[in-house]
Amino acid sequence: MDFEKIPVSMDVMSQMVNPSLSAAKGKVSAAAEAGENKAIEAASKDFESVFMAQMLKPMWDSVETNAMFGGGIGEDVMRDFLVQEYGKAMAHVDNFGLSQSVMAELMEIQSKTTM
Repeated sequence: MDFEKIPVSMDVMSQMVNPSLSAAKGKVSAAAEAGENKAIEAASKDFESVFMAQMLKPMWDSVETNAMFGGGIGEDVMRDFLVQEYGKAMAHVDNFGLSQSVMAELMEIQSKTTM
């Protein structure tokens, strides 16, 4: 029997040659989705840290500085850095739940736009 003359469609042929092609495509799309989910998670954490820092800033604005050991532009800059780090630390602990809400909304928006 001459196998070269048997008509076989390209779709069937590709499945015979590489049966795991569709599985590989599924893994690639799952990996891409996982990467997007990591990006969304990072963005929501960043948003929460900035939000928490903005909430803490007025508290630190009301603190009096010691005239002998503090004050000046340097202290204002360093205080802003400190407040940013406090915001990051508060977002890292995950007690407020703001990042989960933001992440859920972003994922819902993403699912609507990819469909």
